[in-house]
Amino acid sequence: MKNRIAFLVMASLLLSASVMAQDAGFQSLFDGQTLAGWAQRNGTATYRVDDACIVGKTNDRSPNSFLCTEQIFGDFELLFEVKVDSPLNSGVQIRSQSKDGKPEGRVNGPQVEIEAGNENGSTSGYLYGEAAGGWMTPDAERTPHPHFIREDWNSYRVLAIGNRIRTWLNGSLVSDLVDEEKFQSHPEGFIGLQVHGIGAGQGPFEVRWRNIRVRDLTGFTSLFNGKDLTGWKTNGNWLPQEDGSLLIQPRVGENGWQRYDAYLWSEKQYGDFVLDLEYAYPAGGNSGVFFRVSDCANPVEQGSEIQILDSSGKQGAMGHHDHGGMIRTQGASKNMSRPPHEWNHMILACQGNHVQVILNGEPIINLKLDQTAAKDRPRHGFIGLQDHGQPNDIRFRNIRIKQ
Repeated sequence: MKNRIAFLVMASLLLSASVMAQDAGFQSLFDGQTLAGWAQRNGTATYRVDDACIVGKTNDRSPNSFLCTEQIFGDFELLFEVKVDSPLNSGVQIRSQSKDGKPEGRVNGPQVEIEAGNENGSTSGYLYGEAAGGWMTPDAERTPHPHFIREDWNSYRVLAIGNRIRTWLNGSLVSDLVDEEKFQSHPEGFIGLQVHGIGAGQGPFEVRWRNIRVRDLTGFTSLFNGKDLTGWKTNGNWLPQEDGSLLIQPRVGENGWQRYDAYLWSEKQYGDFVLDLEYAYPAGGNSGVFFRVSDCANPVEQGSEIQILDSSGKQGAMGHHDHGGMIRTQGASKNMSRPPHEWNHMILACQGNHVQVILNGEPIINLKLDQTAAKDRPRHGFIGLQDHGQPNDIRFRNIRIKQ
């Protein structure tokens, strides 16, 4: 009975996390039970559902096979987990097409590589042009890496915005590629799960996918253009960098956090939105994301804040003043802090009374404001980034919002 109760509790937590991720703009591409929304193109490999996974199995002498979404995607963020038999090569197509627009036409377009590699490493996560010119990742950058785990589950993140495609494998950035030519020929298309062809007498081999989720980034707008502070107001020392990031570097003598005019404030106000941003703090770095602030001269009392703090060394439960917590309200459910100087990725979703935070891929805040101490906080207002004073040099980048 105890085991059954534990199983039900875990199932409930997983379901809550899945729903939360969808609420933050993600949708599941796989329902865990059927192949609804997918169609096979090319090849004779087989696809089935087993234990909440899509399983692709090789077929003798079959050419490359693809299980493809019926939906088309342009700018998006894709998350999935994959486990592949070591002898098999595989991949995930993005922005892909069928030749002449026919279902039987040759699948072509960018592919995110999946291959187990060997003792020297793996090329998983690099970009390949399937029936579209071969490797997109240049030879000089396509060096084997240690991030792929053989014969086990691997987590991928793919971020495609315009001509730039970035891939992460098990939390590590593998590829950051700008390819204008491929963007012109393949600006949008389906997502496809590849089972690579094999020769006679080989196999059979299998590849499994699960937790396949996508977030359509169409409709997101950049709050920071990477060059100047257009769209923002501040008296602080916010410095655009050559790499497109934004550095807050308090001047000598600028100490403490109660210098509200030194914060970076959006010129526009927002109510219901999804905010997506990345940031990197130094050791001990401290900042915050303010939202729905009705009075920028008094944001602590007239707004809400999600804490940014180097909590990478913290043990035990997370309080509301620790990284990812909503100040005066609730601490993060899990410590997802990256080490100093590494990039953290935060998604903040607000809809009416509902506030959610996903930090580095993990849901950490999911609350209804009317059940908290923040029940009387404004539901509409400015977005702000905090200047906590010396010596908190913190970088932000890829600040995007969707209303």
